[in-house]
Amino acid sequence: MQRLLGLRPAVLTLVLLLSVVVLSVAVLQIHHHAQYGHFVPAGLHADVTVSDADTGIPGISQLFDAHLTNFGLFPHRIERCEFVSDAGAHEVRVAYRLEQLDTRTNTWKTLFDTAQNYCHAYPLGIAQSKLMNKVLWPGQTLSIGSEATAARAQLKGETMRFVIEANRREFPTGPFMIIEVPSDVLRAR
Repeated sequence: MQRLLGLRPAVLTLVLLLSVVVLSVAVLQIHHHAQYGHFVPAGLHADVTVSDADTGIPGISQLFDAHLTNFGLFPHRIERCEFVSDAGAHEVRVAYRLEQLDTRTNTWKTLFDTAQNYCHAYPLGIAQSKLMNKVLWPGQTLSIGSEATAARAQLKGETMRFVIEANRREFPTGPFMIIEVPSDVLRAR
């Protein structure tokens, strides 16, 4: 103990600071693994979250939201759409596509892609928009915005993923399964 106390204050401070950093990274990794089932790589990383909501679509109560997070030590410039919604809310989104796993070929096929109309104004959605290239700081997250993915098509039981597109790079989320089907599809059978 005397030996530890005999260290210069600068060395002791450095050891304590390094211990705090290592502990913080360990806590982040454990939390991310518990929530998403995998550890965080350094740098930009995409994940998908599922939340329950009243979507107004009979039979659909889950919203999916893919997000891009900077888990690195340095900031990254990311292309994003800053817009004013038809309700007057200021929002920010990143481009993405929705893919479905083709189990026969074990490849992903695109079901929906925002590329064609990305960051363009349209009725009952975006009133004003501007494509921006801004810094995403370490720890910051950008989202595609929540969507009722199961309402896009008859996808119950299908394995899906989002691929966030930023700066001519692709960031796929982990796969997820659709477990709902709109009530009107059930009635049509």
